[in-house]
Amino acid sequence: MQLFIAHAFSIQGFIMGCRPVLAIDSCHLSGPYKEALLSAIAYDADDGMFPLALGVVSSENYEDWYWFLDKLKGVLDGKEVVIISDRHQGILRSVSELFGTGNHAYCYQHVKENFSSFYNKQTIRGKKGKEDALLLLDSIAYARLEIDYNEAFEKLVRFNENLAKWVAKNNPEHWAMSKFLKKRWDKMTTNIAEAFNAWLREERHQTIYTLLLMHMDKLVAMLDSHMRDTQKWKSVVGPKTEEKLMSNIMRSGPISVLPYLGGTFKVFTGEVYLVVDMNQRTCTCMTWQMSGLPCAHVCAVIRTLRHDVYDYIDPCFHVSMQDLIYSGQFQPLPTHNMPKLCDDGGYVIDCAGNSFPACQPPHVRRPPGRPRRLRIESQFCHKRAIHCSRCNGIGHNRSKCNNPLP
Repeated sequence: MQLFIAHAFSIQGFIMGCRPVLAIDSCHLSGPYKEALLSAIAYDADDGMFPLALGVVSSENYEDWYWFLDKLKGVLDGKEVVIISDRHQGILRSVSELFGTGNHAYCYQHVKENFSSFYNKQTIRGKKGKEDALLLLDSIAYARLEIDYNEAFEKLVRFNENLAKWVAKNNPEHWAMSKFLKKRWDKMTTNIAEAFNAWLREERHQTIYTLLLMHMDKLVAMLDSHMRDTQKWKSVVGPKTEEKLMSNIMRSGPISVLPYLGGTFKVFTGEVYLVVDMNQRTCTCMTWQMSGLPCAHVCAVIRTLRHDVYDYIDPCFHVSMQDLIYSGQFQPLPTHNMPKLCDDGGYVIDCAGNSFPACQPPHVRRPPGRPRRLRIESQFCHKRAIHCSRCNGIGHNRSKCNNPLP
């Protein structure tokens, strides 16, 4: 069974205003038919979830992923996109064939979990050692410059050579910032696609027909909520973007600026010199080019010039682009003229009296074991700390508290 759904509203909004980045993921349906739900999720102007397409397939394999991504490519109207996903073999092969290897970014969260599993197999003692190794991996992944990547990699080599070999072997050009050649807008994970799966947690227990109807109603409610929230924006950018921008402005305070010729500026951070080109909209730290938002060095230059910082933000973050993304029309699906099933169940008859073969439910086999109701959580997910009501400490409860009271 294969079913692909992409609403015209979502297609139009993505092509007209969304950044060319898509996170794809899958989850299992737990209703009467045990299929897999594939999804492609985009970002709106304020990093809100903007579902583009979903598909219901028999299982998560190469054939079904290729079919889904081929249909997805057909609705993109030739727009080049960067695909972010985990390293499922079916995804690796199909994305490479349809979108090209250079447009495929790996989810860093999954890479980090695989690195952590590999670390556990090494003979390295101490919890502190693992924390240090993961911090070194973060430095490698988030380094924007090649020199910073090489420096972090050399530190990992000195820490443990096997871990460094694992990094070199696992295609850092697909997940490390400095190695990935295309613009990924600082999107490092598929968290937004996994949030979509969690968003449909209850609907995934229904039949396919009920799932699609419930999803449509829920999708319209979410899109309408995003449209209403846009009216509350206090500036030309959304709250999430505003928070990032304000953080860069705050960090630009101690930075000194020396004007050069031709719109270039020499910026001193207290440690290193950088070059900002206001005409080309570049900074040698690469943050402005990669994220679309002025970095702290650019904000320091803008303050020196007494310009408006919002004039140097990529247009994809502006409120006008958000309005463009949500400017389409979403038509409800009427059911009063739906074809009716004959008594024998083999045919359906439409309102004009024409008969067609009925779509039979897929043949499924119940998997062994007790059905899983809760997802397996990531080892890096943030859990709520246990609080003791006796001593107000953290990490234990009242029944196991051994701390002396004051």
